[in-house]
Parts: sequence; structure tokens; C-alpha cells
Amino acid sequence: MIRSSIRKVHHASKEIPYQAVPRGKYNPKRSAFNFKPKPIDGLVHNPPAAIINPSMQTPYIFLPPNDPRRELAKQYRLSEDVVADMPVIRAFKAPHEREYTVTKEVVDQIKQLRNEDPERWNLKELSKKFDIELSKLVYFLRSDLPKSNKPEDKASVPMYVLDREKRRQMWMKNIY
Repeated sequence: MIRSSIRKVHHASKEIPYQAVPRGKYNPKRSAFNFKPKPIDGLVHNPPAAIINPSMQTPYIFLPPNDPRRELAKQYRLSEDVVADMPVIRAFKAPHEREYTVTKEVVDQIKQLRNEDPERWNLKELSKKFDIELSKLVYFLRSDLPKSNKPEDKASVPMYVLDREKRRQMWMKNIY
């Protein structure tokens, strides 16, 4: 009796696929219970679990055509004419976005104003007048700005800087 039941179990075990190591339920890398979400094409509206007022939370575009909330949502929508008449409060400018509106004439005018009166037309004023970011304005004036802040005459250089330079030269010549 026992022998026949063992045979049945033995033959049944060949039909069941063998798994040497059971998959860990809590292993985050290899767990069979970690279902990877498959992205859906298009817009997806995933509201929170508890919506206080669903008619206000669900966007109009996601409501089905026969939904009674569509009429309620239409009351709060603005017409396209009203939106077109609204002034733009602040136009969005992405940081470091290229501007192709600056022409050679504008750059020449900036340089001319800067040469005429550098105190009046500092970089900040030029940036406001021509609506160009300060970093881009510096790029246009790069050739006109001083190359370095090093003083030309030795009298204005502090003594310790001269000593440091002398020590560096001696070190390069292997003289201590």
C-alpha cells in the first residue's frame, strides 16, 4: 500500500517542475512577487485613495462622456476667449535656454553704450534694457572686458607676493 502511493508521488513529481531553491518572497531583486509595472501610453489619471470632493479633483478630460460630473466641471472651466485675453504674468524661461533674438546690431549697440558711459551702462542696466541674462551679456562683452585683474606695475604688488614668486623661481632652478 505504501509502496504504491510512493510510486504515484514519484511519477507525479516528474510532472511538477523542479525548483531547486524556492524564490524568496521578500528578496527585492529576485522575488516573483515584485511585479514590474508596465507603462501605459498616453495620459493616466491616478487620483488618491480618499478624494474629498471627486467632482473637483477629477480633471474634465478624464471624465467619461456620460458622467454627470461633466456638467459640474463645465461650470468651473474658463472659455478660451477669456484665457486668450488674460495677460501673461511671467513668461517661463528655462535656465540656459538659447536666445536667438540677439542680432549683431543689438550687440553693437550694447558695446557702443558700454564704451560711451561704463558707469551708467553697467552690466545690470544693459541686461534690463535689452532683456538679456547677465551671463549671456558677459559673453557678448567678453572681448571688451579686461583680461586679468593683475596689476601692471610692481609698486602696487604686495611684498609677500613678490617673495612667493622669487621662492618659486628658486625652487624651479633647484636653488634654496
